[in-house]
Amino acid sequence: MKKYILLLIVFLSITKFYAQPPLYNDLLILYVDGNYKKLASKAEKYTLKDDTKNDPYAYLWTSKALFKISQMNETDEMYKNAYKDCITFMAKCIKKDKTHEVYDKEKDFIFELKNSIIENTINEYVSKNYKKAQDYCKKLLTIFPDDVSTRFMDAACRFQNKDVPGANTIWNENQRAFELITNIDNLNDKEKEFLRLAVIESMKCFKENKQAERGKNIGERAKKWFTDDDFKAVLNSL
Repeated sequence: MKKYILLLIVFLSITKFYAQPPLYNDLLILYVDGNYKKLASKAEKYTLKDDTKNDPYAYLWTSKALFKISQMNETDEMYKNAYKDCITFMAKCIKKDKTHEVYDKEKDFIFELKNSIIENTINEYVSKNYKKAQDYCKKLLTIFPDDVSTRFMDAACRFQNKDVPGANTIWNENQRAFELITNIDNLNDKEKEFLRLAVIESMKCFKENKQAERGKNIGERAKKWFTDDDFKAVLNSL
C-alpha cells in the first residue's frame, strides 16, 4: 500500500512540474546572444501554441525581440513593421497579464517602450503631423488605457485633425481624472514632458474653441508642476 501511495505522490509531482508555465530559457539565451530575429520567430510560435497562447510571457518576449529589431535599421521586408508589431504584442501581453506579474517584473522594458512611443508622439505633434501623432496616442492607449497625459494629447490631436466633438468628448471624460492628480513625482522625465505638452496644447485648443476659461482652469492646476516661461506665457494668454 505504501508503495502505491509513493508512486502516486511521484506521479502528481511530475504532473504538477510539467503543468507549470515554461521558463522560456531558450528565449532568454537568444535575447542575451542578441539573436533577435530568431527570438522573434521562436517567441511568436509560443503565442500560437495551445498550451502557451495565453501566457503573457510569450507575448513579452516577442515584443522585446521586435523592439530590438526596430532599433537596428533592419532592411528585411519581413520586419518593416517591427516597431508597430512590438507594441501590438505588448498590448496583448498586458491584457493577458491578469496578476500584473509581468508588469511588475518587466517595468524597465515596458517604460522604455512607453518613453519611445511618447518621444515619437511629441516629435510628430511639434512637427504638426497631427494624424501620425494621434496614431501614436492610439498605440499608447492600447498599453496604458487610463493614462491621462495620453488622453489629453489624443484630444489635442483630434482637435487639430478637425474632430472637435471627439476631442471635447475625451476632455470631458478625463477631466476628473486630471483633477485627481495631486503630484507628478511618480512620473519619469519623459512622462512629465509629455504631460506638460498635453496641458499646453489643451489650453491652446480651448482658447481657439472659445473656452479660454476652461483652458485656464487646467493650466492653473498644472502650474505648480511646470514653471517654465513657455508654460506661463500660454497660461497668461488665457
